[in-house]
Amino acid sequence: MQLKSNQGIAMIAALMLLMVASGIMTLMLARSASESRHSGDDAAIVQSLMLARGGANMGGSLLQNTIRDRLQTIIEQRSSTTNRWSFGSGTGSSPTPDSVIRALSDESNSVSVGNLLQTQINNLICNATLSPSGSSGTITLRIYVTPTACGNEVLPAGVQLPEARFVRGNPRGGGGADGQTFALPFAMIAQGGISEFQRRVVLQGEYQFTVGRTSFAKYALFTNVHQTSNGGQIWFTDDTLFDGPVHTNQYFRYYRQPWFGGEVTSAGCSQPLLASCRNNRFNRKGAEFYAAGFIASNRMTPSPTNPSYSNRYGRHEPALTAGVDWGSDFVPLPQNALDQRAAAQSDGLYFAGNLYSLTLQAVDSNLRPVSGGTKATYQLIQACRSRRSCTTYRLDQNNTLQVLRGHSWQTLTSNFNGVLYAAGRIKRFTGPGRQPSRSTNPDDAPPAIASFAQLTVVSENYTRITGDLKYEDPPCQGNPVRDRSGRVTPANCNNLGAKNVLGVYTAAGDILIGNNNRSSSQNAPDNVTVDGVLMSGRGVVTVEDYYLGYPRGNVSLLGGIIEYYYGAFGTFDARSGRGRSGYGRRFTYDRRMAQGFAPPFFPTVGQDGVKSVLTISFGQREQVF
Repeated sequence: MQLKSNQGIAMIAALMLLMVASGIMTLMLARSASESRHSGDDAAIVQSLMLARGGANMGGSLLQNTIRDRLQTIIEQRSSTTNRWSFGSGTGSSPTPDSVIRALSDESNSVSVGNLLQTQINNLICNATLSPSGSSGTITLRIYVTPTACGNEVLPAGVQLPEARFVRGNPRGGGGADGQTFALPFAMIAQGGISEFQRRVVLQGEYQFTVGRTSFAKYALFTNVHQTSNGGQIWFTDDTLFDGPVHTNQYFRYYRQPWFGGEVTSAGCSQPLLASCRNNRFNRKGAEFYAAGFIASNRMTPSPTNPSYSNRYGRHEPALTAGVDWGSDFVPLPQNALDQRAAAQSDGLYFAGNLYSLTLQAVDSNLRPVSGGTKATYQLIQACRSRRSCTTYRLDQNNTLQVLRGHSWQTLTSNFNGVLYAAGRIKRFTGPGRQPSRSTNPDDAPPAIASFAQLTVVSENYTRITGDLKYEDPPCQGNPVRDRSGRVTPANCNNLGAKNVLGVYTAAGDILIGNNNRSSSQNAPDNVTVDGVLMSGRGVVTVEDYYLGYPRGNVSLLGGIIEYYYGAFGTFDARSGRGRSGYGRRFTYDRRMAQGFAPPFFPTVGQDGVKSVLTISFGQREQVF
């Protein structure tokens, strides 16, 4: 009996131990599952926070880039160009606060800058898919410059927008404004979500923008009369790929599917003059489509902002990816180059009469053309009045300009302003020659404009480009390209902080790409590269004798062209598409120009624009819900 009793006790003890162990294991498993669940929850919370912060970063990028471009269009339309202040009114040293509020942030004013900009912001982000690819998370972004966004979405509780304000600047004094800065308050709500876990980042600040006269350099293409100088019609075709703003004071013609990456604007003036439109009552607001004739904007279907003619007019449908205005303001061209001349005579370089040649080179400390990754120490400038009568100048990074006298350098100015002015023709304008000299590859040409140099070359008569003019530090690489499916890939512009820039301007003459001249020194090489903004106030930017000689390859331009008439570059076989004479075009827009960057003392337009923007944050807070 005693043995059985002991056995029973042992069994009960074992069972109890087993129950205790089982309970401990159950508790451990439950705790492990809970910790695993909490760990997963924590990961989801962190991920949702990262998504929200990513959305806020995206919003900041939009404010600096795309939204800035939308603001530019609004400023051009709404800013006063005749009052003392771009926005607001008042006779003192600043506009009255109430007048600034009325113009910029008054909800009851349907055409206030804030209301107009909010509409543009809503169009950009309200229906956009912002979630990163390959992620189950979501991002919702809202940017408020008015109390309501995306329809009826109001600001979250505790978030308010102050009134707009004037920050700094001087009133206009008759010669145009140096710049007036205004601030438009904003709130940004970026929300990230993973399953039921949501995090929100709320950021408030000011969107400060400086308004002033903008440069003609902002255009990828500008024409006063969109025809050749002899009245020939110009058609944009499948080969037309412009990735910057395009404007004419007349109207455009479209054949098939040209592509535009920037805003397209036309004033519709039937008879443009240099400074105004003659007979406004005959203006034509619209465009001409091949085989369909002229279509007024109020007859465009389905809408003027998205004309689609595939059902009625075949394949003549331009890709207007950044918007279009068929009846924009007339933009007058400058009537002279007096401002540039005065600048050259002050702290620039002024040359009386014609120049036989003008050569720019980026050189090292030994005045040799830079190559192989070496950085330029000087910008070399050589101006020749004849083949044997030349003067050499060098410019350093501190804007000190020196001239070579005998065997020594003498300082001309310690504040060189970048303007080179010839009171006549520049018969040969070039950078350093290619090595070997007969090369047809522009890669064999050393850079002409040093990474720190900012130059504007001005002539009273024509300027003939006879060689490669390349930046040492180019902001963009490549050209816009259309693939077989019709998709266009813009140029790669990932170096927009580059400082070197070149402008070429003539008020009365033409800018020529040298071609078909007896003297080889007056001809540009095949496949010539020109980095810079080219402008002719009363003439054209064209290839000299473009209809004569053999095909010369392409003109690769990084910058823009502003001209009175549309200048021809070459002729082509209509069947094969191959060149028959002159050059083809490979143009890339210098996107720095859309950000207010420009060559020094380059001509400005009569209307205001955004010279710069600054996003100031007053702090952010995070919310879990």
